[in-house]
Amino acid sequence: MTCPWLTETVLLDDVSGKLDAGRRTMLEQHAASCQECAAARAECAAVWNALDLWEPERVSLDFNRKLWQKIDSVPVEPWYRKLVWRPALPLAAAAALIIAGFVFDHRNTASAPAGTAVSSVEAEQAEKALDDLQLLKQLDSGFARPM
Repeated sequence: MTCPWLTETVLLDDVSGKLDAGRRTMLEQHAASCQECAAARAECAAVWNALDLWEPERVSLDFNRKLWQKIDSVPVEPWYRKLVWRPALPLAAAAALIIAGFVFDHRNTASAPAGTAVSSVEAEQAEKALDDLQLLKQLDSGFARPM
């Protein structure tokens, strides 16, 4: 069973010195009878003391110069590689599929006599196909911009 004192931030507040005197006394009394809390308290104190002793490595005087040399040594990517080609290919394929479907669906209308009228259903289908092509063209031009 896990002690309820271990689920709270009381141990961290204790080792950092943020715990008020009343709660600190309660924790000390509890830790005297609870081995789990005593061990956790000792571990937290050890980590806290180790962090107090740790000192970061000093930065050399030529750190900035070396950093900028490494940054400048990275090859610059050409502008045309930054273009987004992958999303444009499926859009182009979808546009080609729509155009092919439109052409194969309406190939017999060219051989019709000159006086044949276009039905309203065919006109709506053509308008819808043109709207779809215009939408695909807008989407394709939106993906082709460099970021």
